[in-house]
Amino acid sequence: MPRQIDSSISHQRRFRPKLWALVLTIVFAIVTVRLGHWQGERAQYKIDQQTQLDTARAAKPLQLADLPTNANAGTELRYRSLEITGSFVATELFYVDNRILDAKAGYGLLQAFRAESGNGAARTILVDRGWMRASGDRSVLPVIETPSGSVTIIGRINLPPSRNPGTFDNDRGNRLNYVNIPEISKRMQRSIEPFILEQTSGPGFSSIERPMPGANFEKNIGYQLQWYGFAGLSIILFIILSFRKA
Repeated sequence: MPRQIDSSISHQRRFRPKLWALVLTIVFAIVTVRLGHWQGERAQYKIDQQTQLDTARAAKPLQLADLPTNANAGTELRYRSLEITGSFVATELFYVDNRILDAKAGYGLLQAFRAESGNGAARTILVDRGWMRASGDRSVLPVIETPSGSVTIIGRINLPPSRNPGTFDNDRGNRLNYVNIPEISKRMQRSIEPFILEQTSGPGFSSIERPMPGANFEKNIGYQLQWYGFAGLSIILFIILSFRKA
């Protein structure tokens, strides 16, 4: 009889966690929960972006007089269609490097446009004329014709793409590794609007359609749930593995 009692006691398990395992679980759970929060923030940003895009596409095109003069015009009017009349500045044409389209290397054509207002003044807007395929020789830039005279164009207001930290700095030439509006404004020695106008029709357009901005927030929500799942799994495993024989 005493032997049976000893045998049952020997098979009992008690919760005896190790300190290193507790610390490791807490750190892992904190990191994965934070990553889940970050993916949730990314998803919400894309949802807001998609809402702004849908609203802008349903609105009628803006005119030059409708543009505010504040520094947040690009953010407030992002994706809105804008129709302007004026002329391209032939000497202020830039080639934005590292633009890939259908697995082909090329340039984004960025050119200053002097938009005419009703009172005789003009406002400078950077117009993204579209994409141009690069030649095999990177030392030679494509030859682009500039429309002459007064023209009317239509485009979509947008913000310049974020700079890739791995790219080189811009030099003083026509090739740009990134688009920085204050830097270009300083180079031109005049004020320019705080946004990029992605041309969609009119003289000067390369006729190569850009992919419409989209908001694939479902992927970020999936990643968010995945990170939360890792955090929960680590806690469950810690609890289970902390029960050991007495």
